[in-house]
Amino acid sequence: MLPHESPDPDTGAVPGGTDVRPTWTFRIAGSEIGWIWQQNAGPPTRDLEPVRVPRSSKRNRHIPVTAYSVTNGAMLALESGLEHDLMRKLDRDPTVTWLVPQPLRLTWKSPAPIRHTPDLLSIETSGTVTIWDAHTIDDDDDDEDGDADAEDDFEYKAAVTRDACSAVGWRYEVFSGFDTVERLNHLWLYGFRRRPLWSDEFEGAILRLASLPQASLGGLLAADDGSGLMKSVMWHLVWSGALSIDMTARWTDDTAVNTATGGI
Repeated sequence: MLPHESPDPDTGAVPGGTDVRPTWTFRIAGSEIGWIWQQNAGPPTRDLEPVRVPRSSKRNRHIPVTAYSVTNGAMLALESGLEHDLMRKLDRDPTVTWLVPQPLRLTWKSPAPIRHTPDLLSIETSGTVTIWDAHTIDDDDDDEDGDADAEDDFEYKAAVTRDACSAVGWRYEVFSGFDTVERLNHLWLYGFRRRPLWSDEFEGAILRLASLPQASLGGLLAADDGSGLMKSVMWHLVWSGALSIDMTARWTDDTAVNTATGGI
């Protein structure tokens, strides 16, 4: 179990938290299961299935997206474009080994019944599990569970979710999106997520060029023989994290490119 604030043995609440003890529900092998952590420890995270299928409605104006995940090698049903941006971010992170959309449902009373379905679960090579919500402060739509989604309502649900995750050794993050430049950079790299069949022919040369002092994007692109094959491999190496580039900046010929020293 990861370091985290231990819940009070009598109330189950995290010190300084919301003092709420939600019920966890997972879907495994086609059946929803109310999970009792004290009896079962952690759920089989790689066997988790979405607890619901995202749909548009009058109360939820997000447009569902079906997107291919290289991490899972399968299509994922996502709730919105913002959630798709989050998947793109995680899909190119070499430390992430598995993704589950709509992975669980939390329910509690306060005093009326409240429920919350986070957007994504990610698993890392270290075993770290992170629960994600994709949400912006401008998102004033009613939420996916049919509850009024005023900003303070989401903040309350996020606080309960964060405490619940902390109590079981999981992480919780809210993804609020990229700025325009970073989003466009991710969209561009998404087109190079598949490893080209001719990669072995060019990878070594690209990595050697990128390891030189003052290596730049323009220099790597100029090394292509005109066929475009080397360029496609270079962009895939950027997508995979083998090459490091500033994702937040507008790319030019002078943009620095380096061999990655760990992570993205």
